[in-house]
Amino acid sequence: MNKKVILITGGSKGLGAEFVKALLSSEDNAVYFTYSDKSAEFQPSGNVTPILCDQKNEAEIIDCVAQIVNAQGRIDVLVNNACSGFKPCDFLDTDWNMFQDIIDVNVKGAYLFTREAARSMKQQGNGRIINIVSSYVVNVPPEKLSFYITAKYALAGLSKATAVELGKYGVTVNMISPGLMATQLTNYLPARYLEAYKQKHPMKRMTTTADVAEVLKFLISDGAQFLNGVNIPVNGGEAF
Repeated sequence: MNKKVILITGGSKGLGAEFVKALLSSEDNAVYFTYSDKSAEFQPSGNVTPILCDQKNEAEIIDCVAQIVNAQGRIDVLVNNACSGFKPCDFLDTDWNMFQDIIDVNVKGAYLFTREAARSMKQQGNGRIINIVSSYVVNVPPEKLSFYITAKYALAGLSKATAVELGKYGVTVNMISPGLMATQLTNYLPARYLEAYKQKHPMKRMTTTADVAEVLKFLISDGAQFLNGVNIPVNGGEAF
């Protein structure tokens, strides 16, 4: 894999941190990741550069992409991974603020990063955009996550629309839909639920962040250059 300039949103922990680690398997890659916790302190290390960026702030997102393009001359890969935390809630007990918060991060943020990165990719004549969706968009969704599921379906729609519009510039847009993983987003689930889930699963285990990272590596490889608008479920056969 030749050197690539890669931006991963929400790359400080969980799935995003796994992506950073996996994409550094090629020492030539320049990997940037965003984080939003102002109390956290991340320092550049080797080929990894952290950027503090509010996923809901248009000006900060524009500046983030500009920083990378100015430093590297291009941006080859954008991974829209950032997702806000949430707790389950019955639909009748929700309010719009719960929807707004997760939509701002998952949809507005992804839209802005995609727009800014794609403008640079258009000039380059190539680029890869990978959006992290969810197996819930290819399966019957669970209860009490209406806001999260709405946001992920919207991100899937954005992915398909941009795949059509950006393809003529040599830019592809694809999706990965992970199954249930043990990350900070699923800490609210009790151990008994996770054990029951694994027992019902065709492969008797949960999806791992490493499983998803391997698919990401494929999607940015030369072997995936003619894949566009595809949603790859990484769930071991839980849903297809």
